[in-house]
Amino acid sequence: MFFAPWTPPTPIEQQLQAATARGDWDGQIGAVAAAELYVAVARVEADGLVPPAPLAPYRDPASGKRCLPVLTRGALPLWQPDWVFQRTTLDVLALEWPHDKWHLAVNPGQPAAAVLPATPLDRAAWLEVYAETPPPAPGRLLSLYTGPLHGPLAQGLACGAPLAVRDGVPWNELGTVYRDYDADRAVLRDTWGVADPAGWWHLTERLLTGAGAGRDTEFALRAREGLAEHAGTAPGEHSGTAPGSGDAQGPATGSGDAQDSPTTEEWRQAVTQVLVHRAAPEAEVRAMDAAVTRIAEAEGRLRSEAVLQPGQRVASAAAHDLACAVAVARLGLAARLCGPADAERVILSAGEAARRTYRSWPAFAAGFQLGRALRPGGAGDPRAAVHGLPGRAAPGHDGAGSSGSSDYDALLAHRVLTADPASPWLNIPWS
Repeated sequence: MFFAPWTPPTPIEQQLQAATARGDWDGQIGAVAAAELYVAVARVEADGLVPPAPLAPYRDPASGKRCLPVLTRGALPLWQPDWVFQRTTLDVLALEWPHDKWHLAVNPGQPAAAVLPATPLDRAAWLEVYAETPPPAPGRLLSLYTGPLHGPLAQGLACGAPLAVRDGVPWNELGTVYRDYDADRAVLRDTWGVADPAGWWHLTERLLTGAGAGRDTEFALRAREGLAEHAGTAPGEHSGTAPGSGDAQGPATGSGDAQDSPTTEEWRQAVTQVLVHRAAPEAEVRAMDAAVTRIAEAEGRLRSEAVLQPGQRVASAAAHDLACAVAVARLGLAARLCGPADAERVILSAGEAARRTYRSWPAFAAGFQLGRALRPGGAGDPRAAVHGLPGRAAPGHDGAGSSGSSDYDALLAHRVLTADPASPWLNIPWS
């Protein structure tokens, strides 16, 4: 009988398996020190519906040792409604270890398994190794090698990749956690105002329609596209690159020549004429004029950051909402506010909406950046918060959702996704 070789889901499991195979205790501890570790908890306990059960070890059948089990992220089981996972790290385990004679079982029963002694001397060594382990670098592109890498679901998940890179989670994971159960519920509650399935459904429906981009913004952008079409320049025109290409060097959206797009003044006059023709109130005319100014200024910043090339324009700012819809789908699944089929439906819908609205990954990327810049609160919107690891501050983030740090995080994620050879934006065809 033929058995396919086991594929380590992430580099952590690969390192742990290799260290265990060669009997390398230091290598095992090094891999565990660099990993986010997860402990299974009954959902009724996590929700405070019943008192937490005392920690109870199990006897590991392979070693015969009494062990407390933890899992690395790639070793987490399939989603279950009644079991959730809390995040921890090796230093926390070392400081809170309950019994000197128990062992630590990492990924028990799996190819990337290890059973580690946990005497006081061992735990002191854990703390030394953890202290010497560099914290995760910001802007990492993480992938699950066992997750979706091709097809519609992978493309939908890739629409949420800017937020996944920013938050330091795998871009193509749809499973039992986003960060961990408590953190995922807190983000939905505190950032999005969602605490139940009905609120989650309402939020995902709004995000899928791009409602957060704003009526004025989308009207102004559509008016400019109308002007450009009248002048004979369609979004995506760019010498040497086919429209709809996934090439990061291709068009964001718009022409490759500055005079092909209407000037800001031509654009402002056209929008004003349309509104006056409709007998719109003066307040609406002023609001639309302000929207044109905000968009033009934001696009200017995107050009200075090389997100847009000179003369390129953004057709819609809805990409930010679509990326958020993917993240909220993943958070809702992790917080047990929806099931896998519901989360998958939202992610597939986000991918479909993105393909209808944009012509390429670069176009989507520019739309995401513009939408983010134009959100209420701008770059300092609380949705820019990064959730740090237990015991470690999130790199480049002060916890306050400050504009400077979130600007840096968003631009770093953009550069990673448009340059890293493993990026889904470079490996998943747009259409």
